[in-house]
Amino acid sequence: MILSLLLVVGCNKDDTKKAGTFFGGIDGVSIEFEKLAPPTQFGQDDSVSIKTILKNKGEFDLQTGKAKARIFGINLNNFGLTSDYKGTEGSLRARGEFSEQGGEQVIDFGNARYNQIIVNSQDFTIRARVCYPYQTKALVDVCITPLIAKEGDKGVCTIDGQKIKESDISSAPVQVTEVTEEIRGSDQVRFNIGIENKGKGNVFLPDTTCEQTEEGATRVAMVDKLEVDVLNPSEVQCDFRTSELSSRGIVELNGGKTVLSCFTTATDSYEEKLNIRLNYVYLDETSVPITIFESTK
Repeated sequence: MILSLLLVVGCNKDDTKKAGTFFGGIDGVSIEFEKLAPPTQFGQDDSVSIKTILKNKGEFDLQTGKAKARIFGINLNNFGLTSDYKGTEGSLRARGEFSEQGGEQVIDFGNARYNQIIVNSQDFTIRARVCYPYQTKALVDVCITPLIAKEGDKGVCTIDGQKIKESDISSAPVQVTEVTEEIRGSDQVRFNIGIENKGKGNVFLPDTTCEQTEEGATRVAMVDKLEVDVLNPSEVQCDFRTSELSSRGIVELNGGKTVLSCFTTATDSYEEKLNIRLNYVYLDETSVPITIFESTK
C-alpha cells in the first residue's frame, strides 16, 4: 500500500516537470472572480466587494501593472463601479523552474451597491476582462542544407517532416504550431511557420493599449495582428507582405491562424536552432451570474 502511494505521488510530481526547454501549453494569464467577491446572491441594500484574481500560467514574466483588468457587461453607474482598467500592484512571474505554478495577483475594484429599484429579484451577469502584453518563445531544431548535399546524401541532417517537438514552444495562448522545411533552388532553404491563436481570447498588435482595444476603429485596425521576430539564424528573411523582406514584421491571423514563409541561404549542411519570438497583446474574459433581492426594509 505504501509503495502504491509513493508511485502515485511520484507520477503526480513528474506531471509538473518540463520534458525539454519549455513546459509548453496554451495558457497565458487567466482571470476569475475571487470567491464571494461578488457573492452570487445578495440584497439590494448590501454593499459587496468586487475582486478578480489574475494567474500567470504561461512562460513570460509580466512586471507590475502590465496586466490590467476592468469590469463590464452591466450598467456600471447603477452599481457605483468604474469602467477604467486597473493594473496589478505586483509582478506576475511566469511559470518556471522556481515557480511551477506561476504568479498570482488580486485586483480590487472596491464595493458595489445597486442603486435602482428591485421588485422581488433581478438577475445580472458581471463580466471582467484581462488585458496583457505577452510573448511566445520557440526554439526548434531545423536543418540547413543545400540541394547538392541533400541529393548526394551528404547532409548531416534532414529537412523532411514536422520540426516541432514536445517542449519546443513556451506556454502562451498564441502558438507556433508548425515548422516545416523545403529546398528552393540550389542553395535556398525555406521555412513554413504556422502560427495560431489557441486561446479563447483576442490578439492585438504589441503596441496596443488596453484602452485602444475598446475603441471601435482602433480595435479593427489592430485586432488579429502580432509581431514575429526571428532571432536565429541571423540570415533568415521572411515575407511579411506589408513590408520589405526582414527578420521582424507583422502578420495577420485569418480565422485565428496564418503561415509565414521565411528563407535562408545554405552553403553547407548543419543543424541549427530556429529561434522565434511572437509579441502581442492578449485579451480574455470571465463572468459570474448574480441575483439581487428586493430590500425588505
